[in-house]
Amino acid sequence: MRAKLSERGLTVLLAAITAAGPVSLGIYMPVLPLARADFHVSVAAASMTVTAALVAYAIGLFAYGPLSDRYGRRPVILTGLTVYLVGVLLALLATSIGMLTVARVIAALGTSAGVTVARAVLGDLYAREHMATRLATISMVMSIASALSPALGGVLGDLVGWRIIFAIQVVLAVVVGLAALRWLPETLSHGDGRRADGVLRASARLAKDRAFIGFAVQTSVLYAIFFVFVSLVPYIFRNLGRSSAEYGSWYVLLAFSYFCGNWYTTRHSFRMGLDRLISTGIWIQAVGAVLGAALAWLGLWQPIFIFFPWFLIAFAQGLTLPNLTAAGVGRSTANAGAASGMLGFGQQIIGALAVQGMANADTKTPIAVTTFIAGGALLGATIWWLTPQHTRMPPTHPLPPR
Repeated sequence: MRAKLSERGLTVLLAAITAAGPVSLGIYMPVLPLARADFHVSVAAASMTVTAALVAYAIGLFAYGPLSDRYGRRPVILTGLTVYLVGVLLALLATSIGMLTVARVIAALGTSAGVTVARAVLGDLYAREHMATRLATISMVMSIASALSPALGGVLGDLVGWRIIFAIQVVLAVVVGLAALRWLPETLSHGDGRRADGVLRASARLAKDRAFIGFAVQTSVLYAIFFVFVSLVPYIFRNLGRSSAEYGSWYVLLAFSYFCGNWYTTRHSFRMGLDRLISTGIWIQAVGAVLGAALAWLGLWQPIFIFFPWFLIAFAQGLTLPNLTAAGVGRSTANAGAASGMLGFGQQIIGALAVQGMANADTKTPIAVTTFIAGGALLGATIWWLTPQHTRMPPTHPLPPR
C-alpha cells in the first residue's frame, strides 16, 4: 500500500520528477564541446544531440498528456522514468555521435512524461491561481537542481570527461523512479479512463481557443530564447578562452535569478493576478534581451556582460512561465493532460527549431546569439501588447469537456 503524501511532500516529489528533464539538458550542455571533440564532429553534428532530443521531448510531451488522460497519471510517469533510465544507460555506453544522439532521444522521451503529467496532476487538484503557486514552488525546487547541474557538469566534465554526467543521471533515474513507485498517487478521478476520441476532441478545441494559443505562443518564445542561449553560449565561452566550469558557475547565478522570479510568484499571484504578473515578466524579458544585444554590439564580451542581462531575463521568466502554464492548463481542466501536452509540444518544437536554426551562427562573439534573443523577446512582447486583455486572460471558467 502506498503511503499518502502531504501537499508539500507531493510538491517535492513532482519537482523531483519534473527536474529530470531540465537537469538532463543542463548537466549536458557544458560538456557538449567535449563530446564533440571526442567524436571529432562539427558543431552542427554535435548540436543534433540537443536538437533531436528537444524534438523527441516535444513529441513525448504531446503524447503523454492525452495518454495520462486516458490511462492515468501514475502509470504514465512510471513508464517515462523507466524509458529515461534506458536512455541514459545507452548514452553512458555511446561509441559514436549517432549512438549518443539516439540515446539522448530515448532519454528525452522518458523525461517528457514527468514534465507534462506533473502539470496535469496539479490541474487535477487545484484551481488556476493555486496551481500557479504550486508550479512556481516546483520551479523553485527545479531551479536549484538546474543551477547546480551545469556547474557540476562543467567541473566534472573538465576533470573526468563528459561520460560522467550520464552516470550521474543513471543514479538520478533510479532514485526518483523508486520514490515515485513508493509514493506517487493517482489523481485522475475517472479511474477507468476517458475515451480516446474525447481526448482528441478536447485537443482540437484547445487548438482553436485564442486564449490558449496566446499562452502557447508566449511560452514558446520563452523556451526558444532560453534554448538558444544555453546551447550556444558554451561555445562562445570556449572561443573566448573560458572553461566549461566557468560557464557552469555563471549559470548558477542565472538560475538563482529565475528562483527569485518563482518566489515572487508564490507570494503575489493571488494579489496581483496572472495577467499582471505575465505582462510584467514579458516586458522585463524584452528589456533584458535588448540590453544584452546592445552590450554585445558594443564589444563588451566579458562573462559579466553576457550574463548580467540574463539575470533580468531569468527573473522575468520566473514570473511568466508558471502563470502562463497555469492559465493554459486552466483552459481545459477536464483534460489537463492534453492541455499540458500541447503547451509543452509547442515549447519544445519552437525551441528545437531555434537551436538548429542558430547552429551555424557565429559563436566567436555573442553578437549573433544576443541579437536573436532580443528579436524573439521583442516579438513576444509585441504579440502580447497587441492581444486584447479579455482574450489573453479570459475568465477562469474552463472549456467544456465535451
